[in-house]
Amino acid sequence: MSEKRRDKKGRILRKGESQRADGRYMYRYLDCSGKYQAVYSWRLVETDPYPKGKRQEDALRTKIVAIEENNRDMISNIAGSMTLNELFEHYVNMQTRRKKVKIRTAQNYTGIWNKNMRQLPMANMPIGKIRRTHILDTYQAMQENGAGNGSIILLHKVLNAMFNYAESEDMVRRNYAKGCTKELGIYSNKRDALTMEQQKEFLDFLENRQELSWYYNLFVFFLETGCRCGEGIGLTWSDVDFHKRFIKIDHQLIYEVDEDGKLCFQATEPKTIKSIRRVPLSQKALQALKMQKAQMQKAGLLENHMVDGYSDFVFLREDGQLLTAGRMDMLIHRIVYECNAVKIANAIKADTEPELLPNISTHILRHTACTRMAEQGMDQRTLQEIMGHQNLALTMKVYNHVDDKRMRDEMDKIDAARNGEKASKIKAS
Repeated sequence: MSEKRRDKKGRILRKGESQRADGRYMYRYLDCSGKYQAVYSWRLVETDPYPKGKRQEDALRTKIVAIEENNRDMISNIAGSMTLNELFEHYVNMQTRRKKVKIRTAQNYTGIWNKNMRQLPMANMPIGKIRRTHILDTYQAMQENGAGNGSIILLHKVLNAMFNYAESEDMVRRNYAKGCTKELGIYSNKRDALTMEQQKEFLDFLENRQELSWYYNLFVFFLETGCRCGEGIGLTWSDVDFHKRFIKIDHQLIYEVDEDGKLCFQATEPKTIKSIRRVPLSQKALQALKMQKAQMQKAGLLENHMVDGYSDFVFLREDGQLLTAGRMDMLIHRIVYECNAVKIANAIKADTEPELLPNISTHILRHTACTRMAEQGMDQRTLQEIMGHQNLALTMKVYNHVDDKRMRDEMDKIDAARNGEKASKIKAS
C-alpha cells in the first residue's frame, strides 16, 4: 500500500492536491471542456493564516468546492475568470462576425462602454465573481455622478445581453444584471408625441420661414408616414409609387465608418426584417411628395447621388448634398429654437406666458405620426405593419397611450351613438 501524500504540516492531501517546494498549494483537475486545468493558493483550508506578503485569496479547498460545483453543472471554470472588459470585447466581436449586429451598432456599443464602464472597478473583475450588488452599486454611482437615465439604460442593455450570452455558454451560473434598472427605478426618459397644436405650430413656422421652407415637404412626409430617420433620408424616387400611393422601404441611408475605417455614406438594410415594408401614403404625404418633386425639378436636383446602387434621393439639403441623421437633428433644433424665440418675444409684448415647443427629435416625429394614426382609429395590426415594428407590443405602447382629449373623444362617440339610438326609437314610436 502506497504512502499517502502529505503537506509540510503533515496533513494528508487529497486526489489532485499537491504542495510545491515554495509552499504554494496546487489542485489539478479535468475541466468540463475536457482539458486539464490548475488552481493555486497559499493556504489549504480557510483556517490557515495568510503568509506574510502574499495576496489574500480563497483557500485551495474552498476553490475546489466551487470547481466541483461548476463541473457538476457543466459551467466552465476558466471562462469565469475572464474580466468584464474581456467579455465585452469577445461578445461584440462575436456578434459582429456573425452579423448579429451591424458595424454601426458595434461602434455605438463600444462608445457607450468606453465612456461609462471600461475604467470602473467592476469592469476588471472576473465575470464569475460579479454579483447583483456590484451592478447595482455601479448604476447608483453613475446616477450620483450625473449620468442620465438614458445612458444607464443603454449601458444596461449591453451588459444584460453580455450576461445572457455568458449564461447560455455556461461561463457564469446566472445573469445577475437582469432587472437591476427596474430595482433602482431607472426608466427611459419619457418621449411624448407632439400634440395636434404643437405639430401645426411646427409646420406652420417651417412653411412661413423662407430660409427653412426648403425642408417643409420633408417634415410633412415624416409626420405623415412615421418613417425612421435613415429610411426617410434614404428614400429614392424609384421607391415612390404615385399611382398606387405607396412607398417601398428596403434600405436606410447612414453616414458611418465602413469596414475599411472610412467615413462615408452607406445604404444598409433597415433595422429589422419587419422594417422592410410598403407604406401607404395619406393625401397629405402624397401632396408633399408631389411638391417635393416639383421643387427638386426646379432646382435641377431630380437626378442626384448614387450610394451602393441607390440613386436619385427624394430629400436633399439646399446645397444638393445628402442629408445625415446628425444634420436632421441640427435642423430640428434650429427650427424649435427659432420658433420658441418668436413665441417668447410675442409673449413679452402681450405680457403673457409663452407655450413653447418641447425638445424634438426625429424619433419624436415618428412617435407623433404613430400616435396620430392610433388616434384616428387605425387598427393595431395595420399600424404595426406601417411602422415596421418587430412585435405588436411596441405598437401597443403607442396605441394604449391615452390622454384627456382621446378619452373625451371616445366618450363623445358613445354619447353620439346613444343619442342616435334614442332618436331612432322616438321616430319609430
